[in-house]
Amino acid sequence: MDINKLALLCDVADTNNLTLSAERMGYTQSGVSHAISKLEAEMGIPLIKRTKHGVELTSEGSLLLPYIRMVVTHYQRMDDVVDSILGLQRGSICIGTYCSIASQWLPEIIRKYQQLYPNIVIRIREGGIRDIERWLYEGSIDFGFLSWKKNQNFKFLSLARDPLYAILPKNSMLPENYLEHFPITAFADYPFIASENGVDHDVNAALEQSNVTPMTSFTCHDDHTIIPMVEKGLGFSLLPDMFLKGLDSNVLKVPVTPCSVRTLGIGILSERTLSTCAKAFIKLSQKMISEMIHNERD
Repeated sequence: MDINKLALLCDVADTNNLTLSAERMGYTQSGVSHAISKLEAEMGIPLIKRTKHGVELTSEGSLLLPYIRMVVTHYQRMDDVVDSILGLQRGSICIGTYCSIASQWLPEIIRKYQQLYPNIVIRIREGGIRDIERWLYEGSIDFGFLSWKKNQNFKFLSLARDPLYAILPKNSMLPENYLEHFPITAFADYPFIASENGVDHDVNAALEQSNVTPMTSFTCHDDHTIIPMVEKGLGFSLLPDMFLKGLDSNVLKVPVTPCSVRTLGIGILSERTLSTCAKAFIKLSQKMISEMIHNERD
């Protein structure tokens, strides 16, 4: 039986409010409902019921609550003792991430983290937003670096805003003003090279927000294939700034109007389920990424 679900039930008993307990315990509201339902299924008895004023424990839940609180309290005390003994002397982290973040942010963060905690093993899994979300729900990663989108069923810690740019061949025959600020609506008028993976969600969201249906000429499964296709004059594309950094390419990078931006951050299912070493990595990432962004602006 999951100790985190038991701790969550104790908090719901205190607040009588699923939304408030979700905020306090680092869950989404749907995550709280799912966790309580799973706990009820494991025990075989109903634990909470809905009322006009929120939720409250059933008679069975009230009968069990003192024992559940005892279990949670003693587990937390044991966990605190283990952490104080071990500190960050051993452990492992599995991180899901976009390839752009893996290349731009993570090398320096991992270098610093390993200096501080040399015995922590770090594994990186690269993929698109759907991959990272699936890994989170499966529990195969501890947390993920990804972009924000509506209706995410996990906690999102915002880190940075990343603008999207129009990517054009250098010999493009375009109106002069298009080479200074490319109208996002113009993607409906020129061959467009789309991604099947990775940055496709952020690009599609930007196009949909402007009610644009691009004139898609073909799609690439690997995002990095898009750049050489644009270089050869096969079409235009729309890509995030971070993805473009460090690429030695012969293309034009033009701001789009209206400005389109994606928000990058860290996704976690629940702060309470994170290991000490995962929490330390997230805290270091927040600090270092804030410093990186500040230095870039200077």
